[in-house]
Amino acid sequence: MKIGFYATGSATSGYMDLIDQVRYADESGFDSVWLRERHFHPDHEGRNFFSSPFVAASYIASVTDRIRIGMGARLLPLDHPIHVAEGAATVDIISGGRLDLGVARIGENELYQEAFGVRAEETRGRFEQSIDVIIKAWTEERFSYNGLYSVSDISVEPKPVQKPHPPLYLVGISRETLEFGAGLGLPLLLAGAQTVPVLRETQERYNGLLNGKSRGDIIHPVNRFIYVAETEEKAIEDTKETIMGFIHRKNTVIRDFLFLPDDEITYDLLFNDVCIFGTPDSCMKKIERLKEEIDLGNLVLTFNYYTIEHEKCLKSMELFTEYLLPQLKQN
Repeated sequence: MKIGFYATGSATSGYMDLIDQVRYADESGFDSVWLRERHFHPDHEGRNFFSSPFVAASYIASVTDRIRIGMGARLLPLDHPIHVAEGAATVDIISGGRLDLGVARIGENELYQEAFGVRAEETRGRFEQSIDVIIKAWTEERFSYNGLYSVSDISVEPKPVQKPHPPLYLVGISRETLEFGAGLGLPLLLAGAQTVPVLRETQERYNGLLNGKSRGDIIHPVNRFIYVAETEEKAIEDTKETIMGFIHRKNTVIRDFLFLPDDEITYDLLFNDVCIFGTPDSCMKKIERLKEEIDLGNLVLTFNYYTIEHEKCLKSMELFTEYLLPQLKQN
């Protein structure tokens, strides 16, 4: 099993604390680190790399040796696709071919699109055409494009190290986005805030949309929130208030992934059927149970968002690395 790490910040960490977490993940044997793109969230007070993931990825490439660096995900309609192609290729070169590029159509709320001057009705066309332009920029010596983006006989440099291009991953839940991604055969990066039945249904529906493509070669990364503590009571004490505040904060679409009314999103639901919280033993049992329910070849773990103190986050990572990671890597 592949094990990834979402670098998303903590209540008391700064940029260099996050870099230390990424270094630790690289040295400990994690397969990937993933960065999000987010904007206009005052509650995290800039304690993460959300607003400039390519900049952060370039630095991460310089201080790590082997871990793959994923974008989960770049919001394509907010930027010109040639800028994205150039930035991604640069990260791929600096990292020695370690980039994974996740792509998404929309941000967490309407302000994302409004602030960048993109009309909501344009996002789907921009998203789909951006992928066309990015792939052409990476793979063709010269190309032209006539659509929402119009370019004539250009050559985009640099080209990425990975051939034909860095792996692309899809982030999204709408029917149109899933149909489009499946048509390209993209792996689906599944959101952390989904119950197991929803995860299973999403995987099955998306695999059906792949329509005969070689599914054995397509492994969908699955994101889960995790917190490992010495006791079950400690895990509950450290996570109950923070995860409920995070899930129910204003102006977020993360609740949408649960497909439940707000009053049904309880801590018991999150603890039992969404998050991996508990002792090393109980966390391992939850992961094993998850493997029985869904295809789980690539588990991407969010040890914290930006809600728990940095030192507690590090302790959770250390317990996971000592007790769970060796067993999972053998599977």
